Amino acid sequence: MALTDFDRRRIELYLAGLHGPDPDADHEDDLRDTILCGACETRESIDRRYPDYFSNGLGIVYSTYIKQAQDFFAFVAPRSCFALCAADNRARFSHPTIVKSRLVADRDAKGVLLPLDRNRHWDDLLRVSQCDRPFEQKDDRLVWRGATTGVFNRSDESLDYSARYYVAFQKHRNANIDLKYSKLVQLDGCIDNVPIDLIWAHHDARGLTIAEQLGSKFLLCLEGNDVATGLKWMMASNSTVIMPAPTCETWFCEGELVPWEHYVPVEHDLSNVEEVHDWCLSNKGRCREIAENGKAFVSRFLDTWTEMSIIRTVVREYLDHSDVHIDFPSGERLAQVRNYARLQLRLARFVMYGAMIRRKIGTLRPGGDPIPAGGLPSGRAAS
Repeated sequence: MALTDFDRRRIELYLAGLHGPDPDADHEDDLRDTILCGACETRESIDRRYPDYFSNGLGIVYSTYIKQAQDFFAFVAPRSCFALCAADNRARFSHPTIVKSRLVADRDAKGVLLPLDRNRHWDDLLRVSQCDRPFEQKDDRLVWRGATTGVFNRSDESLDYSARYYVAFQKHRNANIDLKYSKLVQLDGCIDNVPIDLIWAHHDARGLTIAEQLGSKFLLCLEGNDVATGLKWMMASNSTVIMPAPTCETWFCEGELVPWEHYVPVEHDLSNVEEVHDWCLSNKGRCREIAENGKAFVSRFLDTWTEMSIIRTVVREYLDHSDVHIDFPSGERLAQVRNYARLQLRLARFVMYGAMIRRKIGTLRPGGDPIPAGGLPSGRAAS
């Protein structure tokens, strides 16, 4: 399948960091959670080279970042090496580095995007296909459930509070605005500027399932440590997404989302959330159109062969601009030959799984019509 203009735009965005200006000589990378890795390198070899680098061991980092990046590099160049930031990322880099996420404002900062931590970010689309309902059959509530991730303690004055921080200060007389924390993490009750009492007052330990959230017309979406993980399944649904303008982006190109076309904008500090909810109630037709545009945007990422073509291009271009090299002993080189076959099998599973998601997502549109291969027309809603 030929690449569309949007696909080519995606490639340009993923690789934007390679063509940014070189950093100042005194610039230092944030090397936290950043490693060098061979495309077919074994886990044992990585463990030996980084014995104390990750405080809790490789563990989940290996399966969600390293192994998934290896799948793509082994597919393109089995003997290649790469630099990888194996964590939620908001840092800048002085050398080309593979990342899952980066700041929209830092597209020129040497971070190259690949679709890492895929299961966590994309698996919930399957749940949408099983439990969503038409827009008209949903209630009028605006709901949000999420963890206390992001910046809740401004020890660094250059950082802004997370939008999630402001959930603790919400006082709504409107029972149709239901914003709660479902999981309390990353908090220090001894720090004065963390409103721990308010946070506990807004804690819903039971939470809401995706099916329960999809019973509402309006879904609030807030960034955490980087992007909002749930944004993909929310936009794949018949509900309308309400959110502040994205500051982080991943393979999903969150920075390309357009307010009033793909989502209804709200202030970062949620100060106008009631006003926005009132507007949505008075403009349900517009909201349904925005929800349809959101589904069209999601559909552009669901053709497996297009995704593999884009991944191949991004990896090749990265390797053309990177000089990472690792000298492996002969025993590890032989082990990598065996590991290559396992990597190819995992990649084949990735392709088949992507095709399955594509088939399931085809049932999302009201009336049962599948999303066409090229996606829905996404004409911008009038402002």
